[in-house]
Amino acid sequence: MKGLAALKSRLGFCGCVALAAFILGGCATLGGIMGQMYLMSSDEEVAAGVELSKEVPKQFTIYNNSTVTSYVQTIGARIVKVCGRRDIAYHFAVIKSDEVNAFSLPGGYIYAYTGLMKSMSDESMLAAVLAHEISHVVARHQAQRLSSMYAADAIQKAVLGENPGLFGQIMAGAMTEGGLLAYGRENEYEADDLGQKYVYALGYDPNGMADVLRKIISLETGDPSKLGAMLSTHPPTKERLARIEAFIAAEPKLTNPVRNATEYARIKALLP
Repeated sequence: MKGLAALKSRLGFCGCVALAAFILGGCATLGGIMGQMYLMSSDEEVAAGVELSKEVPKQFTIYNNSTVTSYVQTIGARIVKVCGRRDIAYHFAVIKSDEVNAFSLPGGYIYAYTGLMKSMSDESMLAAVLAHEISHVVARHQAQRLSSMYAADAIQKAVLGENPGLFGQIMAGAMTEGGLLAYGRENEYEADDLGQKYVYALGYDPNGMADVLRKIISLETGDPSKLGAMLSTHPPTKERLARIEAFIAAEPKLTNPVRNATEYARIKALLP
């Protein structure tokens, strides 16, 4: 019980609420076996996400423009309302970098790069990327990665402060081959599929993600340095685009699909 008390102290009030739900819920929220692999519980995932999110400002520059951040948070919150996992809190932030990228951490921490946002022409494109990253959280892809990379007690001890350097090591190598965010092909396809469903449900133009992927394809040949680790951690972009185009063709056309280019141009002008 000393370990439990220490965990409650580190998580604070919100974490204790989640921890109480974990205790009272019994087996419904316990980590378990996924095939032959241990899968951490949702509460363990959230606790790990809290610690990993503390490492992000140490390794990246957060772009603290309140207007831009609020805009991203507002779009993200809309997507969360229609997503398949609404029992956790989601957090959105912007990273100052010319890299065209975005990523999400366990437990609902979503980050968009200014370079990505500057490469886009309207809100439907940003919504598509945020929906993709939210979908990784919904499908618990990060939890699966952590569970496969480390023994259950290693993460638990790190959350309790018994191995304070572990989360810094995980974040430092997150985008390398074999790192936390090196999802498999099927994980990326699943995030694409779920993300498309979410933006479609909100009335966004489903071509938003197709336009993002076309932009990435142009950078792959024209300026691949701007893509950073994306090329090594994602399946071939042309394959992803073909799947997105098939989704669009199969769905009924929206009467007035949202692109919101004018508002997006105002936000884009605030980017560094």
